[in-house]
Amino acid sequence: MNNLFLTGKKGIGKSTLLNKIIKEVDLSIGGYITEKKIEEHIKTFTIVSLYDYTEKYPIAKINIKKYSKEVFIDNFKYPIVTLLDKSLKNRDLIVMDELGFMENNIEPFTSKVYEILDSNKIVFGVLKDFDCEFLNNIRTRKNVCIIEVTKDNRNYLHKEIIDIIQKQNLK
Repeated sequence: MNNLFLTGKKGIGKSTLLNKIIKEVDLSIGGYITEKKIEEHIKTFTIVSLYDYTEKYPIAKINIKKYSKEVFIDNFKYPIVTLLDKSLKNRDLIVMDELGFMENNIEPFTSKVYEILDSNKIVFGVLKDFDCEFLNNIRTRKNVCIIEVTKDNRNYLHKEIIDIIQKQNLK
């Protein structure tokens, strides 16, 4: 099983755990992490490349006061798909932090994710705890292992996950 995802409640520490793990594994890493920045009443979500650490793409802005959201669909369709494609071709471990509901109907992003999950590459990511077709399709795949991060297990899971990832890398 080379596709491993963390899931759990919002704010439980999924991305923190993922970041801790990718710093400890001895593999070439591609894919992305998602950074969240809050300024006044605006939350901005940005994809940051782990392929070369230089590419950054905003994916959404949420106005907390006005309850409005803007999703930058073109960034999912073009530069992020290109980033994932380069990662698939040239890296051992592909990180996707985090897959969520915003991407539910964005082609070719969803197709690229499925292509990566079908590959022999090691995939490590975070799945948002949300009910939508895209996330449910990933959850129900036979080649996906999902670990729920909880308050009780989040402090000791990292060693277990590193062992899983290292076993996947055996030639």
